[in-house]
Amino acid sequence: MPRPGPKRKVSDLRLLFEVMVVDDGAVFAAQLDETVPLDSTQGIRDRLNELAADTDMLELQKVGQRNLYRLTDSGRERVLEKVRSLLS
Repeated sequence: MPRPGPKRKVSDLRLLFEVMVVDDGAVFAAQLDETVPLDSTQGIRDRLNELAADTDMLELQKVGQRNLYRLTDSGRERVLEKVRSLLS
């Protein structure tokens, strides 16, 4: 999951966690504006698009003109593994 280049301001796991804890585990990027410390909704959308395209942890569904992001089973398991390891 780590990507080359400079360190990201918000980790992929943090983004996945925030998707997981919103309602049914499905969100529009704008719903994460207040909980994800990125500069814009577009920045959040770009990161979620990358995760959906490059991993099996997040899927993207078009709803009208908007993207709905949903955590996959493997994404949920990855987040839960990290949380469990931090609680041990």
